[in-house]
Amino acid sequence: MIELARHIEVLLLENDCVIVPGLGGFIAHYCSSKYNKETHEFCPPVRSIGFNPKLVMNDGLLVQSYMQAYNTDFPDATRKIKVVVEALKEKLYQEGHVCLNQVGTLYYNINGVYEFEPAENGFFTPSLYGLAAFTVQKLPFKPTMAIEPLRQKPAMRLPRHKQAYSYQRWARNAVAVAATILLFFLFSVPVKNTYVDEANYASLGSSGLFDAIRNQSAASCILSPVSQAAGGKEEQPQAQKKQVKNNVNTLKPVAVKTEKVEALSKAGQTARQAKKEANVSKVSSQKETVKTSPAVPKNGKASHVIVASLTNSADAESVVESLKKKGYTEAQTVVSQGRYRVSLYHYTDKAEAYKKVQELKKQEDFASAWVFTSK
Repeated sequence: MIELARHIEVLLLENDCVIVPGLGGFIAHYCSSKYNKETHEFCPPVRSIGFNPKLVMNDGLLVQSYMQAYNTDFPDATRKIKVVVEALKEKLYQEGHVCLNQVGTLYYNINGVYEFEPAENGFFTPSLYGLAAFTVQKLPFKPTMAIEPLRQKPAMRLPRHKQAYSYQRWARNAVAVAATILLFFLFSVPVKNTYVDEANYASLGSSGLFDAIRNQSAASCILSPVSQAAGGKEEQPQAQKKQVKNNVNTLKPVAVKTEKVEALSKAGQTARQAKKEANVSKVSSQKETVKTSPAVPKNGKASHVIVASLTNSADAESVVESLKKKGYTEAQTVVSQGRYRVSLYHYTDKAEAYKKVQELKKQEDFASAWVFTSK
């Protein structure tokens, strides 16, 4: 029993639950730090151990620990644990309690119920090592000094003669400013409305460009008929030049020449229709090809029903041959992490594998069967 308690203690350092087959499961709970107002004591966080007698299914964690300690196989380690558990239960029935070293004490009351009391000093946890409880006394309360509110001083009233003097000074300054503004407008330099030739200045807008284009087009329209008439008759006087004002609003829209395109010939239409039907048939055939393509399974994992776990391949092969002679044709060896496990069946669905394990456990030869999922 001391050895069993030692295995449970070591496994609880890295796991939150350790199940002892046929007895129950030991579960680690994390308790945060606490403060006691009465004693002013700060308690550090700890890991407390609990016990659940309903967790009796073998998860293989304790069995693997025994296998590594004794360098044995899975069935032998399971038998050793079974013997220790039976001895522990017998002691519980006789004495009513069993001490499991640093884990705690397990009790069996008159009602046939298991009770567990964890160790008083708390379970050892590497991440919480060195944290101990400490006490801090409160500082005495010192009343603060009362501060008197500031008293507002009454506003000082100026004498009447000083107020009259200030009003007179303000009126004199206002009259001076008004006179200065009036003189500025009376004697300022007159502004004349002069003419500015816009053709001598550069412009950043588009109005100058439109005016130049419009003037050039208007001049060409006026001069072209005059030049034609002058070529036919030499005695006709020259046409008078017309002035055009630079105004953007006089720009008129230009008529756009439209051309009609003749319809395609019947032969061209027939070829175009045939090409379109060929493209449609090609697309439809591609869609059918895509629809009929088989789906590729995404998950390649397999769930094996393990009935034995050995340390060398020779023993595993001999067990496989004996199982095949008994009629289990799917028996095979699964190698993983230096262990040679004998698989009786393998499934792609894990639920089916667990269902098969429940059926095999009814047989005495496969009472320790379990499920292993290969990656």
